Amino acid sequence: MAGSSSYDGNVWDIHPLIVHKDYRNKGIGKALVLDFENCVREKGGITIFLGSDDENNSTTIFGQDLYPEVLDNLKQIQNKKDHHPLEFYKKIGFSVVGVLPDANGFGKPDIFMAKRVKR
Repeated sequence: MAGSSSYDGNVWDIHPLIVHKDYRNKGIGKALVLDFENCVREKGGITIFLGSDDENNSTTIFGQDLYPEVLDNLKQIQNKKDHHPLEFYKKIGFSVVGVLPDANGFGKPDIFMAKRVKR
């Protein structure tokens, strides 16, 4: 896992977070993110941000033409398959804050999520 800061250190981007499939659902990803949150707080950061692509029909917005009402279409996003990270990040406090439709080709969006770690 790696991260970088932007917006004068207020926002930190997680990229990438990868846990080998044999070790998933054991708390490793959560522990990594919580440690990252602590590091961001110590450095004075406020928000953690990430993008999570859907290139494999894993969410309800895959394959959809999200224009022209992009945010309306994003409101009802759900996982269709267990392996998309959307639910993992929601469970540890992240919110969906946006989407870049067609980031990886038509109907293959990048889903943006964020979490405030310091007030």
